[in-house]
Amino acid sequence: MYLSRISLDPERTTGMEQWAVMGRAVRKAVDPDPDADPRVLWARISPTILVVSSDTAPAWGKIPGALSVTYLPMPRYAEGETVRWELITAPTEQKQKKADPSAENENPRPRGKKVPVPESGFDDWLDHKLEGALQIEDVSWKRLGGRPARFHFTGTAIVEDSEALQDLELDGIGGGIATGAGLLLTTPLDAR
Repeated sequence: MYLSRISLDPERTTGMEQWAVMGRAVRKAVDPDPDADPRVLWARISPTILVVSSDTAPAWGKIPGALSVTYLPMPRYAEGETVRWELITAPTEQKQKKADPSAENENPRPRGKKVPVPESGFDDWLDHKLEGALQIEDVSWKRLGGRPARFHFTGTAIVEDSEALQDLELDGIGGGIATGAGLLLTTPLDAR
């Protein structure tokens, strides 16, 4: 697994502020084969910084406006260690609809729709999503926009299970994973 921090020239990333456009560029840089399904998460954490987590090293020169890349080791932590974490995601939850009883299906399954989590529910949503991996010590967030709305969460947490944490970092959290959301980043608390 690769964790890449790509420096961008904002003057040369015209159109790349749109999440769908950036998502296509990142996926093409990670694996140009349109039939492939590479595991890739990314987040544009500022106008000049793009972070990509992927199965293969991205061909960063294919990303419009890319200036340089730094490959970072995937972090591993001991249980009980305190870390800083950040996450850009669209907090959503599945709302179940009752199955249509008039349907011809003998065993109708309930259907659902993803709906945004209200800000008043963020603490519970994060606790549920990070459960077993991180115990949140503190958290703050700011709204980034989009639809569903994206938020940038930051805080500190105690590592409960390093394997579960690694799985979350590789698989992503929340909605909008294909368009630059869901990448959980962690650093040791004493790292500045």
